[in-house]
Amino acid sequence: MAKTIQYGPALITVVKLDFECPKCTYLHTEKDYYKQYANSKKGFIYKKCKGCKTKLGISFDMHCDVVVWLKEDECT
Repeated sequence: MAKTIQYGPALITVVKLDFECPKCTYLHTEKDYYKQYANSKKGFIYKKCKGCKTKLGISFDMHCDVVVWLKEDECT
């Protein structure tokens, strides 16, 4: 969850960009997905988990927190 702190006259927002796979809890870091996400025009990407090889959907919510889901759980 994003956290905003006041540092003097400035506001600083801190977010966590690492996430765990919802299936096997393998820890993914920003380095694993962010370049592909930055180039995406859809606002989300799909990436295979490095642990269990399940396809994950990755996006960000309005608080800049990472949102991850299993592709197999999507509605068609």
